[in-house]
Amino acid sequence: MSTFGFHQRCVGLLVICAGLALAAAVSGRPASATEPQGDLGVTLRLVEMIPPNGPAGPSKIGVAKIDVFVEAFRATRDIQLRILRPDGSAWNVKGRPIETVRPAWTDPTGEPLEPSTEGQAVQARGTIRTTIIVPLEGASIHEIVVGVTGLVDGNPIETSAVVRAAWGAPDNQPVDDGIHANFSVKGVE
Repeated sequence: MSTFGFHQRCVGLLVICAGLALAAAVSGRPASATEPQGDLGVTLRLVEMIPPNGPAGPSKIGVAKIDVFVEAFRATRDIQLRILRPDGSAWNVKGRPIETVRPAWTDPTGEPLEPSTEGQAVQARGTIRTTIIVPLEGASIHEIVVGVTGLVDGNPIETSAVVRAAWGAPDNQPVDDGIHANFSVKGVE
């Protein structure tokens, strides 16, 4: 065997080993989803807390501004939002249920979307976005559930998500950055 043939085989083996090492490294990474996790998904993001006009107190009402992202695996029409409590009951303030009348929807880039005669729709593997205002009554850590319903081929589907809004009370949830988790601890005297 000539030295040229020997070098070609060595280079070939190095290329194969490098390819296997690259494949092992890539397969060890977590998969990132580029599609909804189910037929219908919703993600909530607390944008800001807006205090009332005047002095704050336990009986004062403020509002939480929440971004709502709805994504669908299949084309879904007649998208409806409901604001609920964790037990599934309607969100009430001063004894009256709060409803989302017809929110203004946009695509993920912010372009306005007009509803069709069948209500607001989201394309297959698409995402739509809106911002809702939820009144908060009393000092508490409010757990706001947003339920989303829609129709796929005439069949109803639904999902929900929850966001926490600390209004007039400290939120003692741990802050976890993936490496360290920090949380408040009350000292004992």
